[in-house]
Amino acid sequence: MKRIPLLIVVAAGCARPAPPAAPSAFDELAVAVEPAALVAKLKKVGGAHFHGTGYWRVSSRQAPTGDDAPTADAVTTTTDVWLDARGHFRLVETNDQDGGREVVLHERDLSVGLRYGKMTRRPAQEPEPTRFLQEAVGAPGAAWDVVRRFAVADRIDGQPGPAAPRTYRLRPDPSSGAVHTAPISETTSLRKWRETIAVQSLNGEVSLHGANNLPIAFTLKARFTATRDGEPLEGELAVTTSIDDIGSTAPIAPPASEELHLRPRTILEERALLGKGSR
Repeated sequence: MKRIPLLIVVAAGCARPAPPAAPSAFDELAVAVEPAALVAKLKKVGGAHFHGTGYWRVSSRQAPTGDDAPTADAVTTTTDVWLDARGHFRLVETNDQDGGREVVLHERDLSVGLRYGKMTRRPAQEPEPTRFLQEAVGAPGAAWDVVRRFAVADRIDGQPGPAAPRTYRLRPDPSSGAVHTAPISETTSLRKWRETIAVQSLNGEVSLHGANNLPIAFTLKARFTATRDGEPLEGELAVTTSIDDIGSTAPIAPPASEELHLRPRTILEERALLGKGSR
């Protein structure tokens, strides 16, 4: 029987698989701003304060521009979310169209009120509370989703060490969207128009918390064109967000609210909802 040299056996036993390659800057940013992942991380670190402002405009290319341009196609929204260590949260959102809302999750109650309206309270049932949170912190992910096929992220050297923030500068991709194309499975019928987006300009900067990959500072501005249902569109966005008080937000208090009382619909209401008129 032929014997295998001991040296070869020892060398084979000591061989270890190569460590996985570090994620690219593009992939790291895509994960960091994804709403579901961001909410999960905020809960994992024991809460934080999220603040954001977002300007969005999408209008027909034939629409007037400048001072005479209509404002109905543009909206600026300001959002604040306080999430405490127990998973309770308070969301306050306003926009320049005189709209907004406040949402508070405390214990097993979910209180919701529109701007200038009273707060009503009802039992919290998932996935509604989590959906509110994901919508509230979703501006960076939505902005990134628009420009991702056209963006390059360059690492800016900062302080050394694993806990130091990592900062990336965003700039246009010279390949003009030929890479980073979103898989078809990620595109729904309502988002189909995003496949036609062509970014005209973009710039931004993102800082990720070294210990937990939270986007503690996010800024992105872009102009783009697109087509929806055969109509040519042009748009622009400007999103700025920050995350602070990581793991140190104050406990959320229950708001002043009224219990939501449900009542059965009358026969006339049922017929109206079903489109049967008054017969």
